[in-house]
Amino acid sequence: MLGGTRARGLRKLCFRDGKVVSMIPPLATSTSTPNMRNLLSAVVLAALSAGAMAQDKITLANGDVLTGTIKTMADGKVTISSPLLGDVTVPMANISDLVTQAQVELLTKSGDLLKRRIVGMEGGNLRLEGDTTSLGMDNLGMINPPAKTEPTWDGSLKINALWTDGNTDRRAVGASFDSSLRRETDRISVDAAWDYSEDKDQATAVWKLNQRRVGGGIKYDMFLSKKWYVLATSRVLGDTLADIELRYTGGVGLGYTWIENSTTTFLTEAGLSYFSETFRSGNPSQDYLAARLAYKLTHAFNDKTRLVHGVEAFPSLEDATDMYLQGKTELSTSLTESMIASIGHVIDYDNTPSPGAERVDNRVLLSVGWTF
Repeated sequence: MLGGTRARGLRKLCFRDGKVVSMIPPLATSTSTPNMRNLLSAVVLAALSAGAMAQDKITLANGDVLTGTIKTMADGKVTISSPLLGDVTVPMANISDLVTQAQVELLTKSGDLLKRRIVGMEGGNLRLEGDTTSLGMDNLGMINPPAKTEPTWDGSLKINALWTDGNTDRRAVGASFDSSLRRETDRISVDAAWDYSEDKDQATAVWKLNQRRVGGGIKYDMFLSKKWYVLATSRVLGDTLADIELRYTGGVGLGYTWIENSTTTFLTEAGLSYFSETFRSGNPSQDYLAARLAYKLTHAFNDKTRLVHGVEAFPSLEDATDMYLQGKTELSTSLTESMIASIGHVIDYDNTPSPGAERVDNRVLLSVGWTF
């Protein structure tokens, strides 16, 4: 059949010059289109239903239901991320039921971390999948607590310098360093300072030493509770003009944190310490058992300016006339993200200094430095 077809066939044959040149499948009939559409709608509906079923669910006391993904619970409030409403925060007191479709992390107030799926609430308790016992709401600290970050050392390095020429010739330089590492159970603090200065005698043109002082210390605190901690501390100091070859203190004690918040920290410490002084001039050394009494106040006026003030005293328990005390006050402010400027005052009081030495030393330091 030239140019013909096989009636009701599966293929349409096209001929030219007596030869087959193509075989064209028949077009889909219109009766198949509604079936395809119905099948597609069913698939989409099933996917949407599965997505809705896979969401976490919070039922409020008034019967309203929130669905989405529970992000966290802290301070008695649950935050759920809803596809329609965004993040919604709801007080736990307003929730009558709570279900998660996947496991969540549950941090108890006693510090235990559980990973369970919540299957509901009953009698003020969370029912957990696979557990024969439930978790009391009064023992729940957080849901999905933030990941813990490893503690790092933070502190500062500061330098100061002075040079004058003319009627007074003076050159001075100094540096100080402090750093601390705080973890959940303990805290380590270290510090060091060095000061050097000399003046030039105008008559003889000879440079004369008027300051050479170096010292440092380390302190370890182990927390017994949020307020109480035990401590061990040790310090060394050498001061040429005060005739101190070596001053050493080392002891243990107990500390209490009275205030600790985002702006202010105030703590006090008391304990026992071994106190020893040897002198460059060869005067008799001193060593005795002393009490150690200290306090420290840190206050941030804003995100840039901070005040640090502290006193550490060592009254002798063997001779009431022997006592050494040091007080430090420093006001620092940020110049850039990591650069700071500070002014500080340090007073040293030694009731029984080396013969010929003064009891009181005062130093005022202007410094610039860097934080880390």
